[in-house]
Amino acid sequence: MAEQGSQSRAAIALAVVAGFLILRCLWRVFIPGTEFALPPWPLVSVIFDILVMIALFILKPMVPAATAGSPAYVRHATTLFIGGIIATVIMVLIRVSSDRGWWTGHLM
Repeated sequence: MAEQGSQSRAAIALAVVAGFLILRCLWRVFIPGTEFALPPWPLVSVIFDILVMIALFILKPMVPAATAGSPAYVRHATTLFIGGIIATVIMVLIRVSSDRGWWTGHLM
C-alpha cells in the first residue's frame, strides 16, 4: 500500500514538474523579453532548466502503469514527460539561437 502511495506522488510530481517546464517555455516563446540579465544568470537559468529536465527522467520510472481507471495525471504521464522534454529543448535552443536570446531567454 505504501508503494502505491509513493507511485501516486511520483505521478503528481511528474505532472507538476512537466507543467512547470511547459508553462515556462510558453512564457518565453510568447512574451517578449525586456531587460538583459546580469552575466551569471543566463547560465544559471540554462543549468536550472536542464536539472529540472533530469528530475523528469528520475520521476518517469516511478510512475505506475496506466490503466482504464487511473487518474488523468497517471494516464497522461508519458505525454507530459515528452512535453516537458520538448519544452526544455526549446528553451535551451532559444538561449543559444542569438545574442538577445541568450541574455533575455525569450524568443522575441
